[in-house]
This record gives sequence, C-alpha cells and structure tokens, in this order.
Amino acid sequence: MRAALLPFVSAPRAPSEPPPQRGLALIAVLWIVAALSLSATGLIYSAKQEIRTAARQRSTVAANALADAALRLVLQQLVAEATPPTGRWTQASVEFAGAVINVQFHGLNGLIDINNAPPALLAALFQHAGNIPPGAAEALAAAVVEWRKRPGPAGRPVGFDAPEDLLQVPGFDYGLYARIQPLVSASLRGGGLVNPEAASVAVLTVLAQGNAALASQLSAARENSPQAMDLTQLNAAFKDSSAGRALRMVATVPLGEAMVLQRTWTVALGAPGATALPWRVLDQHHAIAAMPALPGVPATGLR
Repeated sequence: MRAALLPFVSAPRAPSEPPPQRGLALIAVLWIVAALSLSATGLIYSAKQEIRTAARQRSTVAANALADAALRLVLQQLVAEATPPTGRWTQASVEFAGAVINVQFHGLNGLIDINNAPPALLAALFQHAGNIPPGAAEALAAAVVEWRKRPGPAGRPVGFDAPEDLLQVPGFDYGLYARIQPLVSASLRGGGLVNPEAASVAVLTVLAQGNAALASQLSAARENSPQAMDLTQLNAAFKDSSAGRALRMVATVPLGEAMVLQRTWTVALGAPGATALPWRVLDQHHAIAAMPALPGVPATGLR
C-alpha cells in the first residue's frame, strides 16, 4: 500500500516592514505643510499691518488737508479785518468739509526767542520747563548764549536757524529739548522778551518762575475777559507788550476718540511769498498727539 501524499503547505511569511523612505517622506510632507501654514499666517499678518498703515497715512493726509484749509480760512479773515491782530492768544472754530477744526493762534512773541532771550530767561526756561536744577540751568543758559554768539563768515553771530539747533550746544540732550521745544522759537527777530498776552500756560509758568497755579489763573482770566491781564506778579525783566506781525497758528483735527493731529504754522503777515498771498509761511509741521486735556494748552507729540 502506498503512503498518501500530503499537500505541501509553505510556512506563513512574516509581514514585511515598510521601507524607511516612506516614513521620511511623510515627515517631510508634514514639515512642508507646517512651513506653508506659517508663511500664510505671516503674509496675512503683514497684509493687515500694511492695510492699517495705509489707513493711518490716509487719515493723516486727510487731516493735514483739513488743517491747512482751516488755517488759510483764519488767515483770510485776519487779513480782511481792518484792525491787525493784537497777538493775544485766540481760539476759533472752523467748519470745513463736514468737520469742525479748532484753531489757536497767538503772536510769535508769546514764545521764548532762543536767539535773543536774556540768560536769566533761558535759565528760567531750562529750570521750570526743562526740569533741571537751578545751577545747571544757569550754566546751560550761558552755554547757549556763547554758542549763538559764534561769528559767521561775515563776522556776524550765527545764531540758531531752528529750535533743534539747540542740540548742537554741549550738554544739551534730547530729553531737555523735547520738554522745551513747544515753548521756543528761532524765527523771532525782536528784543528777546515775551508778550504774556500771547503766551501759553507753559510759557506763563516760566514767566511766573515756576508758579503753575498763577499761570493757570492768568490764562483763565485771559480767556474769560477781554480786558488786559494783570501781569504785576510776573517777572518784569521777561515781559514785552508789543504785538508784532508774526503768528504761531495751531489747527487741531480729531483722529478717533483719543488722538488728534496738530498742524502748526509760523506765519509772517504782510510778507508775501512766492504765492503773492498777504502772508508768508515761515515754518510748518504736524504732530500726532493725545487729546489736549486743557483748553489753551497745546498737546505735545512725535513731529
């Protein structure tokens, strides 16, 4: 009898492991997806920032245009009046293109003339507005006087062309300049004294030797009464009563709820420029600032 032949059954094979290249490819794909996601997020963020920047620039350009229009309208009215401006601190509201723009203007001699102010007035400015000790204020005032007396090519004193030229004086830092810049001018060519009727509260504080309460009281009296201010408590050596024909004008345009654009012009009346208008703009700039907390006190901000 022959033996029965059993069918041959091969042993089961162990499942084969996937090649390692497949795992590396999956990891690479995941890294690429992550990188693309990060790039897309960055592009979206950059686009949003550019949109915000463009919107701010557009608002700034529009606000500057409104401010310039308001300043020209006020100048037109001043020129049309029979009596010249007294230089007294004055406020006006101008409606233009659906907006209400506040315009403040005053005689330029309501500021402290860095080219002609006496050393004592400069020292008071540096001490009470610049917040530096009296001894240091007097030394710095002497340095400013010496610097502005430097002879030029023609032998005459060079002086300062702009307030920022003060930064060339040894010992004059930017922090001090930023604190006093709204109170000074380099465009005056007078005797170096200040007309209190045209001065801001900050300048009045300097004239009052740091007495801020007296300065606020004088400013409030000026705003509420057409009568001349009682200036007997101010330093007589710093005061001037002339009006002059140069004005500092500030137009304030709201930018949202908490910010404003302030457009500042320094103007000489009766001095036609290239446009043949009866005024000449000597200087102009703008700043974005917080909403002024007090009337009559210009807010300070980045130029």
